[in-house]
Amino acid sequence: MGDKDRAFRNFLSDKVLFFQFLRRFLRFGTLEGVGLEDIELENVSFISQELVARESDVLYRIRRGGKETYVYILVEHQSSVDHLMPFRLLAYMVRIWERCVEEAGSKSRRKSYLLPPVIPVVFYDGMQKWTVASTFVEKVENGDAFAGFVPNFSYHLMVLGKRTSEELLAFRDALGGLLYLANPSKEEDLSMTVRRLLEYRKLLPPEEREILSRHFAGYLTILAKREGVDLSGMAEEIASEEEAEKMVTYVQREIRKIRKEGRLEGREEGRQEAMQESARKVLESARKMLSRGFDAAQVADVLDLPLEQVRALAESEGEKD
Repeated sequence: MGDKDRAFRNFLSDKVLFFQFLRRFLRFGTLEGVGLEDIELENVSFISQELVARESDVLYRIRRGGKETYVYILVEHQSSVDHLMPFRLLAYMVRIWERCVEEAGSKSRRKSYLLPPVIPVVFYDGMQKWTVASTFVEKVENGDAFAGFVPNFSYHLMVLGKRTSEELLAFRDALGGLLYLANPSKEEDLSMTVRRLLEYRKLLPPEEREILSRHFAGYLTILAKREGVDLSGMAEEIASEEEAEKMVTYVQREIRKIRKEGRLEGREEGRQEAMQESARKVLESARKMLSRGFDAAQVADVLDLPLEQVRALAESEGEKD
């Protein structure tokens, strides 16, 4: 199982985080009033051997008032979109219904027996634009002409790359912090991401900080690997604030070491361009923080910039206004 699969599996298998996801993104009237006690994580191995190998997708059964609803989340990491997605989803949904029939036994043959709803969700974290058909009938040749004979359904699509860092961090909960870390389109480099995460964590209530600390190690490992920081010796799951602080401190120290030793990959001109781009992003972050009311001292402390530089930036921004 890859780093991404492992990170998403740990994240989506947490009932509290799934509950937050459910309330924020899947606002179906029939699911209103659902509580944590109504949610049960299911094993997806019966659906497909492909899912056994990937181990990133999850299936939840929601029981309430004698009724059941299934939420199946398919995580799509591929750099290129899979245009057979509607067909894959239909195959997985049918397999879920087959198991429901098996569990119901002879009751399934009664007129009163109804199959439970299955809500398919595609969680896409790739950078390529999602151009896959949004309904199943679009994948059937001349499907509209056979309305009533061709199965038709849509799926809930969550394209993470369309969300800005500010939008995700505005959630002010563990879900927002984890989605921010997983977001492939954020402009911040690793050092800035770590700093923002530390500041964000301070704003959360204790129970949300605990959840975030428990799960962010997987995403931080992925981001760190891209910049040459090896976290293989660190814990995959963080159980306390102290362990989280230790990991973040280690990442920051390694980043400084890499920069000091000049171990950035590529030719010298590439290194210079990377450093200039990193500096530009830091200054852009400083401008955003100043525009949101942070004073120069706070910005300098969070972004590790000289105070005089931040004050000069604040004055120049003020002159523009």
